[in-house]
Amino acid sequence: MRKTRITRRALLKGAGVAVGLPVLECMLDSNGTAQAQGGGLPQRYGIVFAGQPLGGDDHETNVSRINGELTTREGDFIVPPQTGSSYDLTTPLRPLGDLLSDFSLVSGMRIPYNVDSTEPGDVPAAGAYRDFHGGGSGPLLCGTRSLEAAFTCRSITSDQIVADLNQGQTALGSVVLRAQPSFYLAGYTFAGRHRMSYRGDGDPVEAQDSPQTAYQSIFGSFQPDDADALAQFDFDRRARRSVLDLITEKRERLLSRVSYADRVRLERHFDEIRQLEGRIDALSAATGQCQLPGDPGSDPSVGGDNAGAGSDSIATNTGYSDEAARTRVMADLIHMAFVCDLTRAATLQITAFQSHMNVYPITGDLDSPVALDRAFLADLHEVGHNGDAEFRGQLAVSLCLQWHIAHYAYLLQKMKDTPEGDGTLLDNSALIFMPEAGHGRHLNSPEDTEPKTHSVENMILLVGGRAGGLAPGRHIATGGAHPGQCLVSCMNAVGYQGTTFGEVEGDLPDLFG
Repeated sequence: MRKTRITRRALLKGAGVAVGLPVLECMLDSNGTAQAQGGGLPQRYGIVFAGQPLGGDDHETNVSRINGELTTREGDFIVPPQTGSSYDLTTPLRPLGDLLSDFSLVSGMRIPYNVDSTEPGDVPAAGAYRDFHGGGSGPLLCGTRSLEAAFTCRSITSDQIVADLNQGQTALGSVVLRAQPSFYLAGYTFAGRHRMSYRGDGDPVEAQDSPQTAYQSIFGSFQPDDADALAQFDFDRRARRSVLDLITEKRERLLSRVSYADRVRLERHFDEIRQLEGRIDALSAATGQCQLPGDPGSDPSVGGDNAGAGSDSIATNTGYSDEAARTRVMADLIHMAFVCDLTRAATLQITAFQSHMNVYPITGDLDSPVALDRAFLADLHEVGHNGDAEFRGQLAVSLCLQWHIAHYAYLLQKMKDTPEGDGTLLDNSALIFMPEAGHGRHLNSPEDTEPKTHSVENMILLVGGRAGGLAPGRHIATGGAHPGQCLVSCMNAVGYQGTTFGEVEGDLPDLFG
């Protein structure tokens, strides 16, 4: 009898489900090697972005004006003096206090630039054109040098590299979301500041900035076409059926075609699936199962433009569209999209590059180590430029950074609390937190020795998760690595085999311990 050949990736499909098969004799070549190796649990990759720097103009690290008084407070700058697994929890990192073993802080990174020339032709490989903000955005996101001040990328971004790795394996190649729906500065538009995902040179993936639209685009197909009670009942009934019942005909046909030994293996495999289904049925529905999230309802209203940028002119009821609520909904959507394996690549841009979101409404959400006389009176961009006369410098910037990190911590915790396999969803993920800028010499005028927000020096990334052997729980000081090298290692953790990213060469092996 002619031997039936089946590849290792073979699935029995029927009625919308697919059942994997064990390794059978008919899947092996003459050397006993599987014809195509199956993978393990899916590996996810995500970036959470904050459109702000790490420090304030003309204020050294940890120097602030608080309630009108100039003061130095150790621990307000995000980077602690200690490295390794035992370091002081700084002000921006406070929301991650219960997750210290689940992420690493990678510090001391920089994007190269030409100190002596502002000409495009003199920009070094993977470097920044000498005009912030746009000059620094491209090499941060895609690892390829910028040649102008425009907010764009000249090559593919890391999330889309990961999306390409998983092409055809998920319903969605990537999920690209943004919580800030408006630029908030009268007379200006986003002009590229609202993009962080690119398929290639000048080819952006537009982000969804509406929670409701994002919900429908990610989970709309989960709902039956007919919304009446009968259709809903039928939908639920089908969802509860055994996967083996849905492939009966193909299962029997396969059993009739294979050898006796393979028949025994298959029957044992199907029995184990039955047992697994019984155990799953006994679990609570809330323990990390893929399920349709609740409809987020109508989007929060979009705020109008700020009346001004500084404490003497900014209004308290403009320039804000409840980005806090929008971000939480979007984090929930990304979490469930990962759980359901609808995608393995996602980005969440909380605030845009050079964000002018009003920070007055978020003051109450901040965990300040000192009492504040009043709320912030500035927008996010101008906080770095000393927009509030009485509250400026390190602590002001760090508290805004802390607000962003709190949303990152929320998603990190949800992923940690989601069981998957023998571990958690976070164990099979690389989740990155990426601020827009660092704190150091001004990219536009590096001869100025006062520290500035418009800097691509002293940059950081946070890397959460344990995908591919990532070893979190440490502060890793790089001494000048390109942020793209960190991204290379994060991509390696989820399956990327290369050591280049745009024009960036090399990786950051310390992330793996």
